[in-house]
Amino acid sequence: MSPSQAQQFPLLRTSYESFELTPKCLEALDTVLDCSVLLMSHVKSDGIEEICTKNCGTSLSDLRTKIQNDCYPKHDVFDHNLALYPATYIVDRYIYVYDISCYKHRDTGNACDYVLGEWRNEPDSTPRECDDCILGPMQLEANSPFGHAEARAGECKVAIFSCSVKGYAYTSPPPYVQSQTSTSPESPTVAPQDCIGVAQKVPTRDLVEANDKLDGWCGGLEAGMDLCLPAKCKVHLLKPEDSCESLLEGYSDGQKSLAEWNPRLYIQCDNLNAITGYICVGPPVISKRLLNAPVAVTNNT
Repeated sequence: MSPSQAQQFPLLRTSYESFELTPKCLEALDTVLDCSVLLMSHVKSDGIEEICTKNCGTSLSDLRTKIQNDCYPKHDVFDHNLALYPATYIVDRYIYVYDISCYKHRDTGNACDYVLGEWRNEPDSTPRECDDCILGPMQLEANSPFGHAEARAGECKVAIFSCSVKGYAYTSPPPYVQSQTSTSPESPTVAPQDCIGVAQKVPTRDLVEANDKLDGWCGGLEAGMDLCLPAKCKVHLLKPEDSCESLLEGYSDGQKSLAEWNPRLYIQCDNLNAITGYICVGPPVISKRLLNAPVAVTNNT
C-alpha cells in the first residue's frame, strides 16, 4: 500500500516524508485512526462489524477537521497518478468507503450489508428496487466525486423518479480535482494532470514548486508568463496494457531507476495499472545553458 493510499492505522504505519509537507500537516497525517485496517481493502460481510464502529466514524471526522486546520492548501498536496490532490484526499476516500459500507436502513436501522446478504439467500423474488438499502447507498455513490459515474448517476435519477419516494436527492458533484483553464485565445486549456508539464516534459509537482506564482493546482498560469522549468526527462504515456516488465523491456533501465525517476509515483509491478498519465522513463536532463539570464562580462584586455 503506497503512502498516497493510506492514512495511519494501528499496526500499519505509512511514511509521508517524501511529499515535503509542512510539519503541522505531516503531524496531522501521522494521526493514528481508531479504525480497523480492513477499511483499506474490499470488505466482505464478515468484516463489516469490525469496520462500522462509532469510534471509527468519529475518528475519521475528527481527522478531516484536523487536516483542514493544520495543512496549507497551496503547499500541502499529494502528487499522485500525475495529479495534485489536497491533503484531505486520503481521509475523504475512507469516509466515503465507511459511509457506503456502514449504511443503515433509515427506517429499521439494520445494517444494509447484512440486509442485502439475506436477500441473496432468500428465494423470494419480490422487487426491492425502491428499498432504502438500494436507494440510500446509490444516492451516496452518485453524489460523491469518488463514486460518481454518468451511467450510475442515470440509474439513480431513474430510480428516484420511478419509485416516487421522498428524502432522496441527486446532485452532480464537482470533480475532486478542478480543471484549470485559461480564457486567453493565445493560451491552450490547462488541466491539472498536465499543467503544461507534459508539453515541456517536466514533472507537475516540480514545476509548481519551482514557480511561486503557481498554486498547488497549477492555478495562476497565464499566457506570456515567464516560468522556471525544472529538469526535463524522457516521458512515456502509460497504457492499460503496460506493465513493469514491458517498460523494463522497452527501456532497459531497471525497476529501481523507474522508482528513482518517479519518486512520488511509487513504481511497483503490482500497482502500475493504478497509475495514469505520463511517467519518466529516462533520467532528468539538466540544461547547461541559462535562458534570458543577464551575464556580466569582464574585459581583461
